[in-house]
Amino acid sequence: MFDFLGFLAPVFGIVMEWIYRLIPNYGWTLILFTLLTKILMFPLSVKQQKSTARMAAYNPMIQEIQKKWANDKQRQQEELMKLQEETGMSMTAGCWPMLLNMLILFGIIQVVYRPLQYILRIPEALITQAVEFANSSLGMDLVASHYTVQNTIINVVKETPNAFASIFSAEQIAAISNFNFQFFGLDLSRVPHIGLDSTVFTADNLLLMVIPILSGVTMVLSQLIVTKMSGQDAQGQNQMKIMMWVMSALFVYVGFTIPVGFSLYYTVSNVLMFAQSLILKKIYDPDEMKRQVQEEIAAKRAEKKKKKQVKVVAADGAEEVKEVSEAELARIRLARARELEAERYRDE
Repeated sequence: MFDFLGFLAPVFGIVMEWIYRLIPNYGWTLILFTLLTKILMFPLSVKQQKSTARMAAYNPMIQEIQKKWANDKQRQQEELMKLQEETGMSMTAGCWPMLLNMLILFGIIQVVYRPLQYILRIPEALITQAVEFANSSLGMDLVASHYTVQNTIINVVKETPNAFASIFSAEQIAAISNFNFQFFGLDLSRVPHIGLDSTVFTADNLLLMVIPILSGVTMVLSQLIVTKMSGQDAQGQNQMKIMMWVMSALFVYVGFTIPVGFSLYYTVSNVLMFAQSLILKKIYDPDEMKRQVQEEIAAKRAEKKKKKQVKVVAADGAEEVKEVSEAELARIRLARARELEAERYRDE
């Protein structure tokens, strides 16, 4: 459904293939890839932290305007625009890093779904042939587009490599047969099974169930730290916590429907996010940023109130030197512009 969002998967596949060649273990490949992406995205995370810290300083001002002009939406928008011009704040500055994180997430999901295609570099046409062969000759009921089909094909080839000799080359069969899904006794190609039957309570399945649950727990813990360090007021933190609980529940649910390799990636990503948050707070502390923003705004407002000497030309051509503030100067300029406009079009 969301395959088009995973357009980064070919790039990630190249990186993960390179890592897998160095360390032929799928679990460690996912972990090292996660670490690499966090390192590469750190400058963007610093920018997002700065934006978040500054927005935490602006929020009380925004809320004050919204409360004061709650019954006059037009005036409310005018005051918000004035605040934006005065402070240089951007309402969307923190959105781009979040969007990029989501695109990375969808790209990773695609690689986890399709290790044959993206890590082992098996052509898609051969994968389709292998699925058709498994259905017709081995009595299986696989769907080529299903998110677990490539993991299943890998495991079937491992069990009966000779059966696929007419489809894959000897080198491809060797690469598939040697593909290492094992990570501390867990098969990362499997999907955790939930239900009422006895297979749920087998040791293997219970271990698999731990990883999606762990991904949700680490997400809650990391987001709690991020929320606490964001500098948001109580209302803002409550909104973030609601989103956090909803997203955590969603990812746990997703973790029980896809290969457990994705949940491992997400768990490691959450742990690294926690460590990254501690570093970012040292770089841009929200409380310190709030103080800086307040000082900047106070300095700008003081500058606007300073009197400046300007020469004002009256309609009769008489000149007068006045001391005016920035606001008064803007009003004089606007009045003069209106006079010139009226004079220009007086005949009409």
